[in-house]
Amino acid sequence: MSIAVLQAPDAEAGAMPTDRLGGYRGKRALDLLAAALLLALTAPLMLPIWLLLRAETGQGFARRLRIGRGGRPIRCLVFHVERCGGPVALWVRCAGLSGLPLLWSVLRGEMSLVGPRPATRAELARYGLAQSGYLAMRPGLTGLADARDGGRFCDRVHDDLRYGRIASPRVDLGLIAAALMRRWRPGRPQPGRALLSGTVPLIVSSHSGSCRAGRHPSAGPCAAAGGRAANRPGAGRAGN
Repeated sequence: MSIAVLQAPDAEAGAMPTDRLGGYRGKRALDLLAAALLLALTAPLMLPIWLLLRAETGQGFARRLRIGRGGRPIRCLVFHVERCGGPVALWVRCAGLSGLPLLWSVLRGEMSLVGPRPATRAELARYGLAQSGYLAMRPGLTGLADARDGGRFCDRVHDDLRYGRIASPRVDLGLIAAALMRRWRPGRPQPGRALLSGTVPLIVSSHSGSCRAGRHPSAGPCAAAGGRAANRPGAGRAGN
């Protein structure tokens, strides 16, 4: 398979063009409105969950360090359910509620409802020349990568960068609906899966554990993927 290397003017060879990547008019307003609504609906759950987890595990919240837009570190606040075998922690994890506190990060402008998976520094290094694409966007509570069942690391990179090119209110609402359906109506058709088709220009460094440069089809082979994508913080997306 031939490898086509992109040349971006006045930038590092192969770097991802980042103009308007992942953004559209009204995205921040949609984040604020939806996050405020979701917080209002879930606030009655948060205090009891925190109290029960505190009693069961000795720790109600956990903080996960991730890299946000522009390379700024962000501390993702989630319910402490990892490596906990108690009934409350198991229920919170299985119900997909462990990431509810991340809505505060959306209100603060550190995250978006929809965007790339929040990456650790080690994961970001594996993006290679595609780092600029990740850093141009706010990490999201859900995203295009979540519409894929499993997948390798370069599938995650491809999906994150593809989202940056197709982001729109319709896409975001579809991915949010897909995330809710995965939580509460598993096995049903998910609207987000249709967005996985197509290709985007992809450049990822070719060292061990990363992908080669090229136009990576979402369902096609991916060289040197280096394992499955890490989960996001909280609702199963960015664990350790």
